[in-house]
Amino acid sequence: MFWLILCIVAAAIWSFSAFIDNYLTDVIFCNRLPHAMKVLNGPIYIFVAILVSIVLQVPFPETWQFWLLLLSGAINSIASLPYYSALKNEEATGAVIFYQLQPVLFLISDFLIFGQRISTQQIIGFILILTAPLIVVFSRKRASARKMEMRAAILLTLFVVISTVSSSIAVHVGETGINIMSVFVYYLLGRGIMDCIFGLLPKFRHRHRYVVNRYGIKYVLPLAVNQFLCCAADFAYRYGMILGVAALASAFTNAAELILTFFFGLVLTIIWPKFGREKLRRDIVLAHVVAVVLCVIGIIIIQ
Repeated sequence: MFWLILCIVAAAIWSFSAFIDNYLTDVIFCNRLPHAMKVLNGPIYIFVAILVSIVLQVPFPETWQFWLLLLSGAINSIASLPYYSALKNEEATGAVIFYQLQPVLFLISDFLIFGQRISTQQIIGFILILTAPLIVVFSRKRASARKMEMRAAILLTLFVVISTVSSSIAVHVGETGINIMSVFVYYLLGRGIMDCIFGLLPKFRHRHRYVVNRYGIKYVLPLAVNQFLCCAADFAYRYGMILGVAALASAFTNAAELILTFFFGLVLTIIWPKFGREKLRRDIVLAHVVAVVLCVIGIIIIQ
């Protein structure tokens, strides 16, 4: 059951990290090109990968494993582009609801690639999980707000699809008997390299330079802390998926993250509104509660 502990750790870290992402996007970047965070993210990931590799003397994998892990990390970096765009119009709790699509995608990919049967019970679970994001979207009363929510929904769905591809590649390599730290280090290296490539884009560099000059340590510190936390969560999550069943580990992590994010959202918005930034109107909170319940029930039914 060690995989269960790893998934809980990953869920708790990502639940808190979602609010740092939302804070950086809304407050620091003012919803203008938050993707420029990659200018700093890339070097952080590469630094952590090199540091862990040296300290723990991580073995170099076989050539095909090495390139697949780099590809997995690079794809995850690409996935963050629609994620940052979606945060412009979505609070942290709403964003996490869309992550529940991942275990559904894992099971569908198992069906398409390995011919694994999908039961009627699992189909019912799919419907419940897919209904949850729609409830969030249509909870907005104004047409303009609903349109913005729909845009965020499309972007977050795209993020989840691309992230699932990245995770599937890493899990596939991890199941070949490779050292788990090699999976983490070279996945992280691939993500860092791709972030650095994005960071070379002039519009990203100019926006990043402006934010650094304006906010300084108020920007750099939370971003650095957030990325180090995410590195720890990435390791725990991927290790948990390799030790357990990928779809089950993904489902459990996402369900735990959903519940914890909703709880953190309520608490943080009350005690630190500038950081929590959740909309606490009765209708919106009720819509999120119903969505959370549907997701959890759906995930339980699927398993």
